Amino acid sequence: MDNHIRIMSQRNSTCSCSHHEKGYILTLPDHEPFLSGTVVVLEDNSLYISDSSKYHRIKSEALKKGFAFLIIATGVPVDLYFSEKSLIFVDTLIENIFARYHLPDRNIFLLGVLAAGHRALKYIEYCKRGKSLSNPAIKGVVLNECAIDWVRQWYECQRQVRNIQDETRFFEGTMITYLFNENLKATPVTDIDRYIQFSPYSYFDTQMDKPMLFKDLSIRAYAYADITCCFSVRSKSIYDNNYPDMAGFINEQQLAGNRNAELVTFQEQTASTWDMVDKEELVDWMICQAGRYSF
Repeated sequence: MDNHIRIMSQRNSTCSCSHHEKGYILTLPDHEPFLSGTVVVLEDNSLYISDSSKYHRIKSEALKKGFAFLIIATGVPVDLYFSEKSLIFVDTLIENIFARYHLPDRNIFLLGVLAAGHRALKYIEYCKRGKSLSNPAIKGVVLNECAIDWVRQWYECQRQVRNIQDETRFFEGTMITYLFNENLKATPVTDIDRYIQFSPYSYFDTQMDKPMLFKDLSIRAYAYADITCCFSVRSKSIYDNNYPDMAGFINEQQLAGNRNAELVTFQEQTASTWDMVDKEELVDWMICQAGRYSF
């Protein structure tokens, strides 16, 4: 049986919902005297701590190969790390957890599914800019269908609100528009630079300095990209999905000289992109990047 260490703090005072708690759950492999590394997931609330079915398969494969599996929740609903308080909380918690449980400060992989990918890149940027107290040895990052170009995403959200094709898209468009209006106090029309600076990657960034922050990492990105099906049958344009963000991010990494950045695409959608990811192969990729047997 795996070793589970579950710590939850008090409920977030700004929300009365019980699932908006902050804390973490750390799972350690049972029979592994020397850990290969740690997989870290950055979430916003404890839903993914209390119900870890989203990560069950990848966690199982990681534990088999000697990785610790850590999920951290800030307790802030829809936390996109607008506030540096969230980054400080994550950074402090990582430092404390690694010290308390003697986790190896090497081969740390951030796993980012959907919004967790944005959070992963924002935390890496925070570390690379010298703000981290712990400065963890992040080896790589995995991205899965992540919106990270918030200029593109803002325009997609305006279309979702304007066209009202279904309730889910309308809600997402309204929520994202509200969050950015409240936190950035601008739109890409009035101040595009604010959105570019907030984005881990943006096609509209004419300077393209940010790729250098990530170029020493091993990066694997997953996206669904079937033009015939996705962009016509579902009434989407080529910009109304996360593929441009994933492809653009990897392209810029390769242009920056990162030889360990790759994009994996799916042409037929039989399930969600994350469900279609081969979890065993992904963990093997982490081991390969880590150089497990070279210690």
